[in-house]
Amino acid sequence: MRILGIDTSSRFNTVGLIDGDHILADFTWEAGDSLQKIILSIDLVLASGGLTLADVDGLAVGIGPGSWTGVRVGVTVGKILAYATNKPICGVSSLDALAYQARDVPTLLCPLINAGKENVYAAFFRPRGETVVKEGEYYVGDIKGLLKTIKEPALFLGNAAHLYRQIIVEELGPLANYRGEGDVQRGSVIALLALPRFGRGESDDALSISPLYLKESLAQALLAKRLTIS
Repeated sequence: MRILGIDTSSRFNTVGLIDGDHILADFTWEAGDSLQKIILSIDLVLASGGLTLADVDGLAVGIGPGSWTGVRVGVTVGKILAYATNKPICGVSSLDALAYQARDVPTLLCPLINAGKENVYAAFFRPRGETVVKEGEYYVGDIKGLLKTIKEPALFLGNAAHLYRQIIVEELGPLANYRGEGDVQRGSVIALLALPRFGRGESDDALSISPLYLKESLAQALLAKRLTIS
């Protein structure tokens, strides 16, 4: 199955194309460009993979969490393409995509996406076979509050892991591990994560699919306030 994957939730926009579990093309660039650049990048990836939009069997779109405006742009593009071509579409969490890219590392995985002012979107995952399994709920809040819950070695993923590296090291010391600074979610991985759902005949409604908005819980808000006061 040929799937086009799009994600615009973070500092980097990405488009990828797969045919089954084979990656045909991938392109990632720093966000901040116009909608026209995203469309041109989709055309570039399709051309690199030797396909047209008509040849694609399904669309996968990163639904965040992440930049409020950025996520909406990617989801909107996905919805428009799905509706215009009558192709099925699946939404994929950007945190899940970051974790999946490290599924070969046998340790606790913690993908991070910057939410501003030392706040992050995060989740914990464990590698299991050829995929990863999420433990607990998605997190949004102060990064120090997140770090206080970690009692074992963890691999921090994503650009925000490097943005807050000093804080992470101060809190966790040798328990903290990292990948390279270019560690961003890939459009091809967004597509790969949608593949099993398409294989089961599942998809999302093109008109109602929406970004994954996470809200800070009351407990997290109180903890962040307490840390600020202290």
